[in-house]
Amino acid sequence: MTDQQLYLSIGVPTLLVLVGILINIRYFVTMNGRFPALEACIQGLDSRLDARINSLEAKFELLVGKVIELDNRLTRIEEKLSH
Repeated sequence: MTDQQLYLSIGVPTLLVLVGILINIRYFVTMNGRFPALEACIQGLDSRLDARINSLEAKFELLVGKVIELDNRLTRIEEKLSH
């Protein structure tokens, strides 16, 4: 095998792989340089996180209300016992 044949046998597949990588990158990147699939995934995660935070806020407000109610009851009991 000559040097030229060796260079062609190594160079052509390498060149084809590089061209394939460039085509794949161009397929996944839009014109403004963003990854639309990744953005959609992040937006989905963001909306689920917002829903969980809202749920936790509602539960926290309920818990605060219960604590205030318990404090009011204890205050009334203390007033009755002090008389």
